[in-house]
Amino acid sequence: MGVMKEENRVVFEGVVYEDEIVALREYLQECSPAVVTFDFSGSDDLHLGVLQVILAYQKLYGAEYRFADQVKLYQRVCEGFERGNEHCA
Repeated sequence: MGVMKEENRVVFEGVVYEDEIVALREYLQECSPAVVTFDFSGSDDLHLGVLQVILAYQKLYGAEYRFADQVKLYQRVCEGFERGNEHCA
């Protein structure tokens, strides 16, 4: 379905494919250095490249996450990713 971007907030809906990577990266460049909220509550799945852009932003500037009740794999990755110079927990 897609990605909606507004006021330092990104909302993911349905399945998010790789064609969203460039637009998401550009939007996050505009938002930096603000903390961005990523709302995954309506997302079924997302491309690994999208997840990499999110984690890179979170590492540099910080991020907040909102997830659905059902735990998805990308949620585990986001929650296990440490902001410092270390690797995933």
